[in-house]
Amino acid sequence: MIGLFFGGQAFKLKFGNDFGNIELDANLEETHEWGADVTENPVEEGAPVADHVIEKADKLTIRGFVSESPVTASPNILGLIGSVSDASSRTQQVFDLLRLLIKERATMTVYTKHLTYDDMVLTGLRIPRTPADGQAIEFVADFVHVRFVEAQSVDVPNGISAKGKTADNATGRKTSPAKDAGKKGTTDATAAAEKKPPTSFLKGMLN
Repeated sequence: MIGLFFGGQAFKLKFGNDFGNIELDANLEETHEWGADVTENPVEEGAPVADHVIEKADKLTIRGFVSESPVTASPNILGLIGSVSDASSRTQQVFDLLRLLIKERATMTVYTKHLTYDDMVLTGLRIPRTPADGQAIEFVADFVHVRFVEAQSVDVPNGISAKGKTADNATGRKTSPAKDAGKKGTTDATAAAEKKPPTSFLKGMLN
């Protein structure tokens, strides 16, 4: 069997259950996608190859089928149906649940025949409708695995302040731009020349 196992505050507020489960009547198609990125830069001979290969997030695409008369029904689905109005059909509940899962962007567990995926997020959902479907629904769902990491705090080395300067501010003095004395002197001389009254060439000859 294949299905989705999920929970969360939004689900609990809407349906009253801590956890829910959608078990498909039929799994029409499923695609497991795994991959890795390899650096395009030259790799030094003898270096570990694993250091230059980055594993991509797992992806899973499911084309599922849900009807009003499932072959088997899990206790979770039966409990879920009992928590909602009796007028709500099974297919309508699955329709609403799928829409809720993609709107809330919550993580879930997707179990298939060969592998169970934890921390999956529903990233795409397509539900085509044709007259031949009747009360049943067929959908295509895309899932991507989310990787969680823990933040790590490290101590700042002695002599380094929060702004990255040394305690005696020596680095600040060394990296401060040097004054261009020559350029400043040239500028001052030019300004003095501009302030001095110009000497008349004709007056010099008369004297």
